[in-house]
Amino acid sequence: MDFDKYLNFELENIKERGIYRERYIVPESLIDFSSNDYLGLKDCDETKEALCKNISRLSLGSGGSQLVSGYTDVQKELEQTLSDLKETETCVVVGSGYLANTGLIQAVSSEEDLIFSDQLNHASIIDGVRLSKAKKIIYMHNDMNDLEEKLKRFNTKGKKFIVTDGVFSMEGDIVKFSDLKFLADRYQAVIIIDDAHSTGILGDGRGTLFHFGIKPDENIIQVGTLSKALGSYGAFICGSRKVIDFLINRMRTVIFSTALSPVQNFISVNNIKIMISQPFRREYVLKKSEYLAENLKKVGYNIQYRGTPILSLVLGKEDKAVRLRNLLIEKGIFIQAIRPPTVPEGSSRLRITVSYRHSQKDIDYLIYTLKDLREKL
Repeated sequence: MDFDKYLNFELENIKERGIYRERYIVPESLIDFSSNDYLGLKDCDETKEALCKNISRLSLGSGGSQLVSGYTDVQKELEQTLSDLKETETCVVVGSGYLANTGLIQAVSSEEDLIFSDQLNHASIIDGVRLSKAKKIIYMHNDMNDLEEKLKRFNTKGKKFIVTDGVFSMEGDIVKFSDLKFLADRYQAVIIIDDAHSTGILGDGRGTLFHFGIKPDENIIQVGTLSKALGSYGAFICGSRKVIDFLINRMRTVIFSTALSPVQNFISVNNIKIMISQPFRREYVLKKSEYLAENLKKVGYNIQYRGTPILSLVLGKEDKAVRLRNLLIEKGIFIQAIRPPTVPEGSSRLRITVSYRHSQKDIDYLIYTLKDLREKL
């Protein structure tokens, strides 16, 4: 089969399975309930004003890897701001959450190691484990009994890692971190926790550890993104000085990637400061998320509020999720249909996210519209 025929065959197969994807520019006329901009900071006027005042002193690009000539004062400031937020010794910033997880897991693990990974971890974690030479052991989602049974059963001369999301991106639930930390200490495992959806939301915005009142230590590595609640772009890894020094010397996605631009790092620093100084944003989002879930339950939807802005409306079949998405667009609302391979077969859904940008009127309109459309599913 030649290449063109191969592409045609595969694309037809994707379409037949109902999982064909297209990029979609969401019109401003639609109310967007799919964005990860939880705190409404991606269009923050305060940061825009600060950027305009400082743009003349900021380079538009970094010009190189941070280990060549791309490391700048504003990146250093951002890393200090993040390590203060996460209460760690230091930090390294990279281009994206995908680069953070794949690079980190590959760098710290070897063929003698074991990685215990939650069943519903993000694709960047899954791919990081695949790229490593370590043995992968999957435990049932957020099931600490299953995790302990596997920690007991599998032994190694090397290191043990437990890797998990803090908030799971498709379910919206929170890892049972107190229990996980207890098991990690008992079985001498290093924790890698991805706070992509926790930073800015849990623990007064500091993340999962602080939500559970747990202090960072040398056996916890905190990963996160700047592109969700913080409304910017990039990612970070926070930990002990030894861990970060090791990553700077061994992590390929640090060594061989161009550093983020000073402009982008400036935006991140400013948005973090606003997140810290304006807790009302977070309080509003969580209150409205709970309100939305409770009222959708009242009109017959099986949906749960789990302490985060992510509400998962599982519909099952791919075509059902796409149909409801399209009906909502006709009503002026955008919620993307999430289908395999992002979620398991038979669990296609609408992933609803609440933002500080949503008014009470927006949320009530979504409830009314979903109630009206329920009979058409």
